[in-house]
Amino acid sequence: MVKKIIIFSVILIGAFIAWRVYNPFKEPTFVAINAFAIEKMEGQVANVKATAVFNNPNDLDATLLNTELKVYSNGAFVGNISQTAITPIMAKCNFELPLYFKIDLLKLGYSQSIGGLLENALNKEKAFPVRFEGYCRIKTLGAVHKIPIEFADEIKFQ
Repeated sequence: MVKKIIIFSVILIGAFIAWRVYNPFKEPTFVAINAFAIEKMEGQVANVKATAVFNNPNDLDATLLNTELKVYSNGAFVGNISQTAITPIMAKCNFELPLYFKIDLLKLGYSQSIGGLLENALNKEKAFPVRFEGYCRIKTLGAVHKIPIEFADEIKFQ
């Protein structure tokens, strides 16, 4: 009986190793950050919601652990995203992660050039360039992987 268990275990481990060799893990990739929405303005702070989109090209499900991003406008630090959200990620699909963060409007205004401030003063809708830098961590088969995130876009205020 013990001999059968050992043989079965060796076969099972061999099958797993062969499967991993022929189907190597590919890190999920960051696609974009979109759907920016200002949820609330409190004095000089804007509460912003956005959606980060990723792609999981693997045949394996994974779990999103956390996200750490810094938000810049014209090189000036204007916000931070630090979220822990244990979220399941389905295999072979795009997945979305809601991002909630605060932007310091005073720092955002200081980050603009004189030309940019004059242009924004003349328009009812104000657009500010933002850049996101950081990473999110996912876990699959017990291993943790960091997915780098770098993205630039504009946030528009009314």
